[in-house]
Amino acid sequence: MKTAVSLVTPERQAELHEAWNLIAEQKKGGLRKKEVYKVLRALGMAPTEYEWRQLWQRMEPVHGKVEFHGFSHVIEEQIEASLNVDRIQEAFELFDQDRKQYFDATDLDRVMRSLNEHLTEEQIKDMILEVDCQGDCRINRDEFLDMMCNF
Repeated sequence: MKTAVSLVTPERQAELHEAWNLIAEQKKGGLRKKEVYKVLRALGMAPTEYEWRQLWQRMEPVHGKVEFHGFSHVIEEQIEASLNVDRIQEAFELFDQDRKQYFDATDLDRVMRSLNEHLTEEQIKDMILEVDCQGDCRINRDEFLDMMCNF
């Protein structure tokens, strides 16, 4: 069983609460959809219409309103997801030291050797082919991100 550890800092959690309170100061019983959107905008978030519909549904509104807990839970998940994507992007850059926007067998071999993993050419080729969707014997940023998010 995994222990839930939040990647969202206490400062960011306080910022969520402060933005909520700016809009909710005169309200009781949660905020309506339009008001919650204002809170997101106050936090500097600008979801697309589709993203906003998805976020709102995940907040599980009751009678057209959302309480802070439902709001903060969903937004913290969004923040954690973006932090994870940032970490995956950083990992990609370990392979793509030349900033080519892809890495190949040579780059993979270099990283594996730096981890004291000595693989055969065939093993490296198999690893590349397992992730390579375009058939160019390279792993681009999107392929890497997809692989890491679906691991």
